[in-house]
Amino acid sequence: MVDMISEMLAILETSFWQIVALSIGLGATFIFVYVLNKLLNRRLKQISKSPSLQTIYVVLRRLILATVSLIGVTITIFSVFPSLGTMVASMFVAAGFASIVVGMAAQTTLSNIISGIMISLSQPFKINDAVTYRNEFCFVEDIRLTYIVLRTWDNRRLMVPNSLIQSEVIINYTAVDPTVLVPVIITISYKSDADKAMRILVDIAKKHPDCLPIGDLPNAVIMDFDTTGVKIRLLSRAKDQPTAFAMARAIMADAKREFDKNGIEFPSIRNYLILDQGTFASLRESKEA
Repeated sequence: MVDMISEMLAILETSFWQIVALSIGLGATFIFVYVLNKLLNRRLKQISKSPSLQTIYVVLRRLILATVSLIGVTITIFSVFPSLGTMVASMFVAAGFASIVVGMAAQTTLSNIISGIMISLSQPFKINDAVTYRNEFCFVEDIRLTYIVLRTWDNRRLMVPNSLIQSEVIINYTAVDPTVLVPVIITISYKSDADKAMRILVDIAKKHPDCLPIGDLPNAVIMDFDTTGVKIRLLSRAKDQPTAFAMARAIMADAKREFDKNGIEFPSIRNYLILDQGTFASLRESKEA
């Protein structure tokens, strides 16, 4: 009985020290990762003025932290429980099919990580770039190990896996030249002076603080004649896509005010009622009566 109690106490004492050693090892790993993250973030702030370096550094920082954490946890566990290595090896040998299943399950994660590294190196887009993804205008907010965070114009977040976005066609408004053309189409009535309307539109665009004149821009041309009126297109240029959107709205508001001052009318909406002969005759008879 005494031997059994002594054996149980020895097991408990061994387990206690193993738990203490495990806690110390994991704590030291996480403290080291925390300090390393602070140092890397400080370096990131120093190079934040360069978007290309910032994009690469963000992905590499997360990859380094994940690798260090995995190595630290693995070393700690196998140091505290040395017999675990043999057990794990035996389990993988005995359960080869299970290891294949686990490998296939991790294939998607590994693909996303590799795609994230490729995106950070090839840089089809960088952090803070303005892009369109599946007809959504977004800003690249963050590039993480397995997915990319896109912030939409209305402040939503799209979490897109790296492997998926790498195979998609993305419009990048910031790459090479961030400036964009700003088309504004306005329809005026047929009895209004089209030449005068075009001169007013060009003058409004030239006076706008965000307009970037280049070549013959801004200019205005007649685009079409239809049942509603004369379609006039004003074409100007802005420094980026968000500025272009706000600039187009401002030009339209100014055009309404200037057109009202200069007697240029917008087409009025007309509704036509077509009556059959019987209804027309009945209305005529009631009117004559």
